[in-house]
Amino acid sequence: HNTFSLSIEGANLKGITSCLDFLQKANIGERDDLLGKKVMIIGGGNTAIDASRTALRLGASKVTVVYRRSREEMPCFAPEIKEAEEEGVEILILRNPIKFIGENGKLTKVQLIKMKLDKPDASGRRSPVPIEGSEYFEDVDFVVEAIGLQPSTSIFSNEVDLNKNGTIKV
Repeated sequence: HNTFSLSIEGANLKGITSCLDFLQKANIGERDDLLGKKVMIIGGGNTAIDASRTALRLGASKVTVVYRRSREEMPCFAPEIKEAEEEGVEILILRNPIKFIGENGKLTKVQLIKMKLDKPDASGRRSPVPIEGSEYFEDVDFVVEAIGLQPSTSIFSNEVDLNKNGTIKV
C-alpha cells in the first residue's frame, strides 16, 4: 500500500508515522511507546479515529485529531467520533498542519493554521482555505498521518487500468 504523506517541512522527523504502520504495529504487539505522550492524528476518516483510540489505549496522555474541514464533513462514521470523544480524544476541526518542528531530529511541535470553508467545489464539498495570520504552535511528541490510502497495484502492473488517483478503473 502507498500512503499519501504530507509533504511539508519537517515531515521526515522521528515521531511521525503513517496510520497503517501505526495500527499494524499496535495490532502485532510492536507498540510505539506512547506512555504519557501528546499524540496528534491528522485526518478525519475512520482510520484516523481508530488510530486516536488506539493511541489512548497505548497510554498517551493527550490525543488530538486534526481535520481541515468541519465536523459535518468528517468522513468518519459519527458514532465512532462520539465514542472517541467519550474516551477522551479531542477533535480539532478546521485546522491544517503546515510545518513539523523538532530538536535533534525528533518531533517536538506542529505549526497549524486555521481554515475556513469556501464555496462548494465540483464534487459538492466546500474547500478548506487557510486563514491568513492564524498560525499557531502545539507541543506534540508523536504524529500519525491518516490522510488517505492508495491501493498498491504494482503486482498487477499493465494488467489493470488505473484512474488518476491510483484507484482501479472499473
